[in-house]
Amino acid sequence: MQLKLIAMAAGMSILAGCATTSDGCVASDGDASLVTKLSCDVGGGYRARVDANEQQVLLDREENALLRDVLEQIEAQQHATQNELKVTRAEQDNLEHSMRWLISRLQQHTGEQLGLQQQLNSLEDKMQQGPQAGDSRSLEERQAHLKSLQSQVSRLQESLGY
Repeated sequence: MQLKLIAMAAGMSILAGCATTSDGCVASDGDASLVTKLSCDVGGGYRARVDANEQQVLLDREENALLRDVLEQIEAQQHATQNELKVTRAEQDNLEHSMRWLISRLQQHTGEQLGLQQQLNSLEDKMQQGPQAGDSRSLEERQAHLKSLQSQVSRLQESLGY
Protein backbone atom coordinates (compact mmCIF):
# COMPACT_ATOMS: atom_id res chain seq x y z
CA MET A 1 0.00 0.00 0.00
CA GLN A 2 2.80 2.37 0.79
CA LEU A 3 4.42 1.50 -2.47
CA LYS A 4 1.21 2.46 -4.29
CA LEU A 5 1.11 5.78 -2.48
CA ILE A 6 4.75 6.52 -3.33
CA ALA A 7 4.22 5.55 -6.98
CA MET A 8 1.10 7.69 -7.15
CA ALA A 9 2.89 10.66 -5.55
CA ALA A 10 5.79 10.26 -7.99
CA GLY A 11 3.39 10.09 -10.92
CA MET A 12 1.57 13.19 -9.75
CA SER A 13 4.81 15.09 -9.32
CA ILE A 14 5.90 14.09 -12.83
CA LEU A 15 2.56 15.25 -14.22
CA ALA A 16 2.81 18.46 -12.21
CA GLY A 17 6.26 18.99 -13.66
CA CYS A 18 4.87 18.69 -17.16
CA ALA A 19 2.36 21.41 -16.38
CA THR A 20 5.01 24.05 -15.59
CA THR A 21 6.07 26.53 -18.26
CA SER A 22 9.17 28.66 -18.58
CA ASP A 23 7.10 31.68 -17.47
CA GLY A 24 6.37 29.94 -14.18
CA CYS A 25 9.99 28.98 -13.64
CA VAL A 26 11.62 31.83 -11.75
CA ALA A 27 14.84 30.81 -10.02
CA SER A 28 14.53 33.53 -7.39
CA ASP A 29 10.99 32.45 -6.39
CA GLY A 30 11.34 31.30 -2.79
CA ASP A 31 7.69 30.26 -2.55
CA ALA A 32 7.92 27.60 -5.27
CA SER A 33 7.62 24.04 -4.11
CA LEU A 34 10.34 21.48 -4.45
CA VAL A 35 8.31 19.67 -7.11
CA THR A 36 7.93 22.89 -9.14
CA LYS A 37 11.64 23.63 -8.91
CA LEU A 38 12.49 20.06 -9.88
CA SER A 39 10.12 20.13 -12.84
CA CYS A 40 11.53 23.49 -13.98
CA ASP A 41 15.05 22.13 -13.76
CA VAL A 42 14.33 18.77 -15.45
CA GLY A 43 11.82 20.15 -17.96
CA GLY A 44 14.18 22.92 -19.12
CA GLY A 45 12.05 25.78 -17.86
CA TYR A 46 14.98 27.50 -16.19
CA ARG A 47 17.13 27.10 -19.30
CA ALA A 48 14.38 28.45 -21.55
CA ARG A 49 13.99 31.47 -19.28
CA VAL A 50 17.76 32.09 -19.27
CA ASP A 51 17.88 31.76 -23.07
CA ALA A 52 14.99 34.22 -23.46
CA ASN A 53 16.71 36.71 -21.15
CA GLU A 54 20.00 36.36 -23.03
CA GLN A 55 18.19 36.95 -26.32
CA GLN A 56 16.55 40.06 -24.87
CA VAL A 57 19.94 41.36 -23.70
CA LEU A 58 21.33 40.91 -27.23
CA LEU A 59 18.37 42.77 -28.73
CA ASP A 60 18.77 45.56 -26.17
CA ARG A 61 22.47 45.88 -27.03
CA GLU A 62 21.68 46.15 -30.74
CA GLU A 63 19.08 48.84 -30.06
CA ASN A 64 21.53 50.66 -27.81
CA ALA A 65 24.18 50.60 -30.55
CA LEU A 66 21.67 51.98 -33.07
CA LEU A 67 20.65 54.72 -30.66
CA ARG A 68 24.30 55.66 -30.11
CA ASP A 69 24.82 55.86 -33.89
CA VAL A 70 21.81 58.15 -34.27
CA LEU A 71 23.03 60.31 -31.39
CA GLU A 72 26.48 60.62 -32.99
CA GLN A 73 24.90 61.62 -36.30
CA ILE A 74 22.78 64.26 -34.58
CA GLU A 75 25.83 65.64 -32.77
CA ALA A 76 27.79 65.73 -36.05
CA GLN A 77 24.96 67.68 -37.69
CA GLN A 78 24.84 70.08 -34.76
CA HIS A 79 28.60 70.69 -35.03
CA ALA A 80 28.34 71.23 -38.77
CA THR A 81 25.47 73.68 -38.32
CA GLN A 82 27.30 75.55 -35.56
CA ASN A 83 30.47 75.76 -37.66
CA GLU A 84 28.48 76.95 -40.67
CA LEU A 85 26.78 79.59 -38.54
CA LYS A 86 30.13 80.75 -37.12
CA VAL A 87 31.57 81.05 -40.63
CA THR A 88 28.49 82.94 -41.83
CA ARG A 89 28.67 85.33 -38.89
CA ALA A 90 32.40 85.89 -39.40
CA GLU A 91 31.84 86.59 -43.10
CA GLN A 92 29.02 88.96 -42.24
CA ASP A 93 31.21 90.79 -39.72
CA ASN A 94 33.95 91.14 -42.36
CA LEU A 95 31.40 92.44 -44.84
CA GLU A 96 30.07 95.01 -42.37
CA HIS A 97 33.61 96.18 -41.59
CA SER A 98 34.39 96.51 -45.30
CA MET A 99 31.14 98.36 -45.93
CA ARG A 100 31.83 100.85 -43.14
CA TRP A 101 35.34 101.40 -44.45
CA LEU A 102 34.01 101.88 -47.99
CA ILE A 103 31.35 104.35 -46.86
CA SER A 104 33.82 106.44 -44.90
CA ARG A 105 36.26 106.44 -47.79
CA LEU A 106 33.59 107.38 -50.32
CA GLN A 107 32.34 110.15 -48.06
CA GLN A 108 35.83 111.64 -48.15
CA HIS A 109 35.87 111.51 -51.95
CA THR A 110 32.35 112.71 -52.70
CA GLY A 111 32.70 115.97 -50.91
CA GLU A 112 29.99 118.32 -52.13
CA GLN A 113 28.20 116.05 -54.61
CA LEU A 114 24.72 116.08 -53.10
CA GLY A 115 23.28 113.07 -54.98
CA LEU A 116 26.16 110.81 -54.05
CA GLN A 117 26.11 112.02 -50.47
CA GLN A 118 22.41 111.15 -50.21
CA GLN A 119 23.09 107.66 -51.56
CA LEU A 120 25.91 107.22 -49.05
CA ASN A 121 23.69 108.40 -46.22
CA SER A 122 20.98 105.99 -47.30
CA LEU A 123 23.51 103.16 -47.46
CA GLU A 124 24.84 104.08 -44.03
CA ASP A 125 21.29 104.07 -42.63
CA LYS A 126 20.73 100.59 -44.04
CA MET A 127 23.98 99.45 -42.45
CA GLN A 128 22.73 100.75 -39.10
CA GLN A 129 19.52 98.77 -39.55
CA GLY A 130 21.53 95.63 -40.27
CA PRO A 131 21.87 92.69 -37.92
CA GLN A 132 23.76 93.43 -34.74
CA ALA A 133 25.76 90.99 -32.64
CA GLY A 134 23.40 88.52 -31.01
CA ASP A 135 20.61 89.40 -33.46
CA SER A 136 18.05 86.64 -33.76
CA ARG A 137 17.05 87.29 -37.36
CA SER A 138 16.70 84.29 -39.56
CA LEU A 139 19.25 83.52 -42.21
CA GLU A 140 16.70 84.42 -44.91
CA GLU A 141 16.12 87.86 -43.38
CA ARG A 142 19.85 88.48 -43.20
CA GLN A 143 20.29 87.42 -46.82
CA ALA A 144 17.49 89.74 -47.91
CA HIS A 145 19.14 92.61 -46.03
CA LEU A 146 22.50 91.85 -47.64
CA LYS A 147 20.86 91.70 -51.08
CA SER A 148 19.37 95.13 -50.47
CA LEU A 149 22.77 96.49 -49.46
CA GLN A 150 24.32 94.90 -52.52
CA SER A 151 21.86 96.62 -54.85
CA GLN A 152 22.55 99.98 -53.19
CA VAL A 153 26.31 99.49 -53.52
CA SER A 154 25.83 98.62 -57.20
CA ARG A 155 23.85 101.82 -57.78
CA LEU A 156 26.52 103.78 -55.96
CA GLN A 157 29.21 102.21 -58.16
CA GLU A 158 27.30 103.24 -61.24
CA SER A 159 26.96 106.78 -59.93
CA LEU A 160 30.68 106.96 -59.27
CA GLY A 161 31.43 105.54 -62.71
CA TYR A 162 33.23 102.39 -61.55
